[in-house]
Amino acid sequence: MSVSSSIAAKIRRAPTGTFFETSDLATLGRAAAETALSRMADRGDIVRVRRGLYWKGPTSRFGTGAPAPLSVALKLCEERGVGPTGWSAAAALGVTTQVPATPDLVVVGQVPTGVQGIRFRSRSNHRRVGLRYLEVALLELLRPPDIGEVPLEVLRGRVAALVADKQIRWDRVCKAAEREPARVGERLQLVAPPAAGDTPA
Repeated sequence: MSVSSSIAAKIRRAPTGTFFETSDLATLGRAAAETALSRMADRGDIVRVRRGLYWKGPTSRFGTGAPAPLSVALKLCEERGVGPTGWSAAAALGVTTQVPATPDLVVVGQVPTGVQGIRFRSRSNHRRVGLRYLEVALLELLRPPDIGEVPLEVLRGRVAALVADKQIRWDRVCKAAEREPARVGERLQLVAPPAAGDTPA
């Protein structure tokens, strides 16, 4: 089977919404993989998001749609402590109904360029690397200057529910908070869920 056929078969098997990077297919030959992906994009089978990154979207009589900017941002920043900040963080944690028109994200290190519809900020705390989206959201909501309209008791209730549901790993957040501004650690204890120390990793 040719490289083009192998890649086409892999993409056909993948669910809608899957991203493909040329580097993921490097074992088949990077140049050949890029050529195959580029040709599929030209035919409309997949969408070229940026150099080396493609997306399999839903197809209709109007063609293949484009991925949401937030999905692109999360793909580009995966495993780099990416998460929401500001009102985007509050909305992600479910403590406000206000959703900003433009999502605000933070990422450890250099921010990606060329992603339309997203505002990025950089953070230097490398203990955030590997944190989940909502774990980053919690740290961000506690950073100064904070969003004063979110009462701590409301946030405490949401944190307790998210820890119980294992969407937030309390020990990982506390570890990362050690390298955050002092106020983050202080406020983190104010929203600590019951028996937080018993939460598994």
